[in-house]
Amino acid sequence: MPSGTSFFAVTQRKFTSALCAASLIAIAFLLTHGYTGIRHDGILYAGDALARIIPGQFHEDLYFLFGSQGRFTILPAFYGKLIEWFGLGFGTIVGLLMAGVLFLAATWTLVKAIALERLRFYCVLSVVLGWTIYGGRRVFAYSESFLTARSFAEPAVLFALALLFRRQYLWAAVALAIAAIFHPLIAAGGLAVAWIMMLREDRRWLWLLPVAVAALVILGALGVDPFADVFARYDVKWWALVQEINVHAFITNWYPLDFGILVFDTVAIYFASRDIDDQRLRGFLWAAVIVGFCTTLASFLLVDLGRSVFFGKLQIWRALWIMQWVAMASLPLALASLWKRGDAGRVCACLLGVGWMAPFSIAPALVALLAVAIDSLRQRITITPTLTRIAIGLVIVCALVISIQYEVRAVKLGDLLNLPARSVIAQALAMNLIVLAVIGALWRFLPKLGRAGPVLTLLLLVGALFLWDQRAAWTRTMESTATGQHIWPGLIEPDAKVYWYRNLMAPWILLGHGNYYTQEQGSGAVFSRDMVMELDRRRKMTALLDFQEQICRMMNGLNAKQASCEPTVDAVKELCSESRIDYVVLQSMLESTKPLANYSTGVVENGYEKKFFLYRCSDLQHG
Repeated sequence: MPSGTSFFAVTQRKFTSALCAASLIAIAFLLTHGYTGIRHDGILYAGDALARIIPGQFHEDLYFLFGSQGRFTILPAFYGKLIEWFGLGFGTIVGLLMAGVLFLAATWTLVKAIALERLRFYCVLSVVLGWTIYGGRRVFAYSESFLTARSFAEPAVLFALALLFRRQYLWAAVALAIAAIFHPLIAAGGLAVAWIMMLREDRRWLWLLPVAVAALVILGALGVDPFADVFARYDVKWWALVQEINVHAFITNWYPLDFGILVFDTVAIYFASRDIDDQRLRGFLWAAVIVGFCTTLASFLLVDLGRSVFFGKLQIWRALWIMQWVAMASLPLALASLWKRGDAGRVCACLLGVGWMAPFSIAPALVALLAVAIDSLRQRITITPTLTRIAIGLVIVCALVISIQYEVRAVKLGDLLNLPARSVIAQALAMNLIVLAVIGALWRFLPKLGRAGPVLTLLLLVGALFLWDQRAAWTRTMESTATGQHIWPGLIEPDAKVYWYRNLMAPWILLGHGNYYTQEQGSGAVFSRDMVMELDRRRKMTALLDFQEQICRMMNGLNAKQASCEPTVDAVKELCSESRIDYVVLQSMLESTKPLANYSTGVVENGYEKKFFLYRCSDLQHG
């Protein structure tokens, strides 16, 4: 009986601890991944899903005209079902929360393979709170706060790598296949890491490389899709336009801080791997580094220098996401290892801590290199306990300064955008340093509360979930519009060309119709020359409208005004004439011109109600 009671008590204690850990990690995730609506290329995936529900209505939209990115992924089919079941707004939330749960579960599963039990919680927390950005121009990140194919491919890859550690090769292959049907480029990075891990154990896996290269050459020579352009190169005009539209896709256009993150990640992984005796684990850590650097270098050689269309489409540098995840997961291991190495090691740990606080600068690379220098010279230099205390103090000061700066910016942003109090509070709490301090304190404090601990964490989880939805009023209203419920029924012909000024999402949702031009439609510039040429043509057609808006905004800034910046009647008439569009939608009325229809949203922004006005081009030209 006593032994049974002891077993029950231990089991209950473990369950309580696991529940608290899971809840605290979920709270950290929700606070730092606030949902602001369908944005970034989440807009494009939503459009792919809507196009499946309302077929044939987006034919003139440039994003679909030459084949969208939705043809490479199963997500639009799944996303479309979510929209049919729950509506666009809530369906997107359901999908994003599902992806978030899968990502946290996959992260925990893989962390169990690379970290000791006492550090696992902090490793997962580091993945959640650390830098998620990778690649160039701060465009992409892992576990983004909007729904894309990457949202499901990333956890599938992490599950696959965890299964590989357990030598469950068949299930690992299945997980990688699932990742590939969601996002082949994300899955390719995981496949490369897995291949290097297998290669370390058995050199015979090397034969896959020449076989893959030979298959690529043969398929390219035969013109089999999607390998038909293996030997194609960007011509001068396409190259100039694609560099302008998809600037982040080319290594030569990256910022210095983008490479600084690579340096910091490599140093963190280096320090983490030094105390690891398990060769498979050490091989995994360095496989991520090898894949990250090799794909970046290959992209530079093949695309930036070689102008390869095929590898430009692949954007093979995206494999950096795994290196970024591994660096953040192993950072607590690096700090723990350094802390045990005396005063010099503790100073190095403090330097890495400062670098972690300032990802959007070159500082992480500088402090990481300084940490390497100090560590390599620790036998020749003397680091006193006083200097160590000063370093710890500087870390605390940096944390306070960065936190205060972030809080002030969050409050000012709330005032500027008239955000609701919930959004302002959520943004103020979203600072990673603040979340780290709060979650770390709760992790130490909760065990002392006994059974009340899980109850408190669940209440906090509900609060974090409430704060997670930070959508502005108009975004919430637009995303709640029922699919197929158009704001101007019967006024716009199905085959009409509509230009909704500077907005891609609104015509898809509110009209169920394609848009003539927005900048976001150029996301596939690396895939199709014809699309890029047409995009450039339409951009030139609308250039006068954009120029007028820029001048207007500049004058508003000089005069401290918040007036609307809309094009003039003459500019719209010229656009209608040259582009042969049928309708234009604006957010304000054209002077001395009556719109065909208008739509009042009921949402007030910057002191006035948000409205849309529909103009028929033929009326403008003959009015």
